[in-house]
Amino acid sequence: MRMILITFGLVFASVVGRADPIENPEFKQWASFKSGTSIVMSMTSEFNGMKSATKIGTKLLEVGADKLVLEVETATVVNGMEFKGPPTKREVTKTIEVPKVEGAPATPTPGVKPEGTTEEGTETVKIGDVEVKTKWMKYKSKTAAGEVEGQTWMSDEVPGGLFKSETKTGTITSKMVIVEFKKP
Repeated sequence: MRMILITFGLVFASVVGRADPIENPEFKQWASFKSGTSIVMSMTSEFNGMKSATKIGTKLLEVGADKLVLEVETATVVNGMEFKGPPTKREVTKTIEVPKVEGAPATPTPGVKPEGTTEEGTETVKIGDVEVKTKWMKYKSKTAAGEVEGQTWMSDEVPGGLFKSETKTGTITSKMVIVEFKKP
């Protein structure tokens, strides 16, 4: 048994290769904000007449040179029933390791236009009293679930970088948008 595990480990290491550290996009998108900054994102979806709504609150608790700490709270409503999750804390490191996998495509570069983009532009939007400049992209792609059409609004002016997203895959529609943004 031990020999099988050693052999598997050697084969896996030769296929996967060494992991390379890269800049963690999530760290970069939160690190420029002060502790106490928070957002609330509203997510809605509909599938075959069943609707769900989730609010995700994320608060920046600590910002350090090599890591930051986020606290996330969720509340979901499905068919009129509400489910709340307890607040959870998680550390986000400045770098992450992405294993090299033989034959796998290269790691996507943040800020690069994804395949399937059909249109793009800019728009200034409001979150409460705060105006935010966004860059939006419309896209189409195909997945195992069918054709996906969507639009995404991104901004370096909001924690996390994502301001809004709308997608439709067959009979499934989903929307996400920041509904609250607070700075200390």
